[in-house]
Amino acid sequence: MKEVLYKNRYILIAAASALVLCGIWEIVARIMNLEIALPTFSATVVAFGGLFAKPTTYANIGFTLLRCLIGFIIGFVFGVIFGILAGKYKSVGAVLSPIVAVMRSVPVAAIALVLVISLPAAVVPAVIGTMLVFPIVYQQIRTATENIDPALCDVMREMGSGFWHSARTVYLPLLLPNMLSCISATFGMNVKAVISAEILAYTAKSIGSAIYYSKQNFLDETPELFAWVLLAVLLSVVLEWALRRLVKFCTRKISWIQAK
Repeated sequence: MKEVLYKNRYILIAAASALVLCGIWEIVARIMNLEIALPTFSATVVAFGGLFAKPTTYANIGFTLLRCLIGFIIGFVFGVIFGILAGKYKSVGAVLSPIVAVMRSVPVAAIALVLVISLPAAVVPAVIGTMLVFPIVYQQIRTATENIDPALCDVMREMGSGFWHSARTVYLPLLLPNMLSCISATFGMNVKAVISAEILAYTAKSIGSAIYYSKQNFLDETPELFAWVLLAVLLSVVLEWALRRLVKFCTRKISWIQAK
């Protein structure tokens, strides 16, 4: 029993910290006694449970996750491709440098408000997700590509290997650990950015729209508003945790295969 507790001590510490924060929330809300500004944690939990009694909740979660996945996949794939190109060819990196700088520096809210003028509201969150994921993946893959042994690249060149053949047989296997690291590092941020864009674009059938409309009716639905925010946070945390576990598992498998 002691060994189990010791092995999971950090998980227990994190859980205890979360309980303390929830307790502080409950105490502060009861002292304020103003539900319109801050409902109690217990009232929020009740509202949170009530969300799953509504069929629309599952549709909202499903469509939000679909937008997150679409934006992530597009941003990730293009980030890997252009990261390898920029790492191998400096001219490509020079061309993409100002584009990536703009994507990294412009706030999500500003981009969403501009895009919603010309794009359908259902498309904007996925575009925002792509624009968040791409520069992070691009920069990490580009740096990793630049650090690949030049002698290996020379050998592939002498063998007459083209770029795509080299990318498939050399670059992608060597960059696989970096790619796995990018997945766990960016997906949680992607979820938060997509939900923020859904709120700003008033995207129908989404967690963002549920948060927006709960805010509009905050006089009656403040606990529900906080419940939706809590759901968004938990969704991001759980997905990020699951991806980190998956990445660790895949990394161990890759190391084991390479060792053999």
